[in-house]
Amino acid sequence: MRGNIRRRSKDTWTLQVYSGKDPATGKKRYVSRTFRGSKKDAEAALANLVRAQETGLDLSAARLTVSAYLDRWLQVSKERVKPRTHFRYAELVRLHVEPLLGGTPLTKLRPLHIEELYRALRKRGLSGTTVLQVHRVLHAAFNQGVKWQLLDRNPADAVKAPRKSTQETPSLTAEEIPKLLDAVGGHLVELPTLIALGTGMRLGEVLGLRWQDVALDSATARVRQTLQVTMEFDTPKSHRSTRTISLPAFLVDALKRYRKSQNERRLMLGEAWQEFDLICERGDGQPLRPDTISKQFRTVARAAGLDVTFHGLRHTHASLMLESGADLKVTSSRLGHSSISITADLYTHVASKAEKAAANAFDRHLAPHVHGRP
Repeated sequence: MRGNIRRRSKDTWTLQVYSGKDPATGKKRYVSRTFRGSKKDAEAALANLVRAQETGLDLSAARLTVSAYLDRWLQVSKERVKPRTHFRYAELVRLHVEPLLGGTPLTKLRPLHIEELYRALRKRGLSGTTVLQVHRVLHAAFNQGVKWQLLDRNPADAVKAPRKSTQETPSLTAEEIPKLLDAVGGHLVELPTLIALGTGMRLGEVLGLRWQDVALDSATARVRQTLQVTMEFDTPKSHRSTRTISLPAFLVDALKRYRKSQNERRLMLGEAWQEFDLICERGDGQPLRPDTISKQFRTVARAAGLDVTFHGLRHTHASLMLESGADLKVTSSRLGHSSISITADLYTHVASKAEKAAANAFDRHLAPHVHGRP
């Protein structure tokens, strides 16, 4: 048995967990904790302690640094979240938390340390959105630390969550699109660019799109998988992200041309062709790296004098839809947002322009009949 409970007095218990043998003496080692509460709660606390031991956490929290704790927490969370989410968690911890807080003993971490971390990150030029993501990761990690009885309380609870950035992601105007298309012509990013502009898909959705997901005769595409930065295929971001999208005629024509070219390469390569059924591939059927496409697109766009990221193509698609009079609900469904409120928040600037245009339209119709009347 890895752990046991011994009652000391009313609602006071001693929790004991076996933590292996001392490598020097060979004697068994135990970690003991005093717990106050009901027996049921004490049993739950013991289970958490056993779980912490099984994950490899040093139950002597006084010797555990923030960096060591977060590394262990990331190992455990890997089993509970999607690969793309875990990759982002690890990236935020590695780049922004460990360099500044990693050496701090876990039990000595205070809310002021976290406040100073956020201040330093903002001083480095990180966006409010990124700092907020750091806060959410730390809050989740330290919540688990409380459950594992390594922390008495979550230090992130006493820190106000940073504000999300309100800066708009740069997008293209209708007049800038031809300039971009000239720049990407014949480049590796050309087809991904066309798909993103014509559908509003996310980069991972574009690179995960398969021929089996596309019906060119009916000009529709079904978003059913996405390619992660870890080069793993996964289900879309949310259940609303699994969706069917109507394809514009220019994109249908481009896909037909590309399918013909791809079939010729498949025949030429023979056994060297890797069959993933992907529309966008690196030339031998294998998937394209999302980070490679993102960087190459940025390079090509900048060379053309355009300040836009690949994700900006998604915003371009949505903005042009709304400006052309598309319904907000239709736009939200096409983008695969989890709720229409997300679409409304992201494109408030476009909606206000549309609202003003509607007011001007009313004025044109009604002004001749109202002006001059008492």
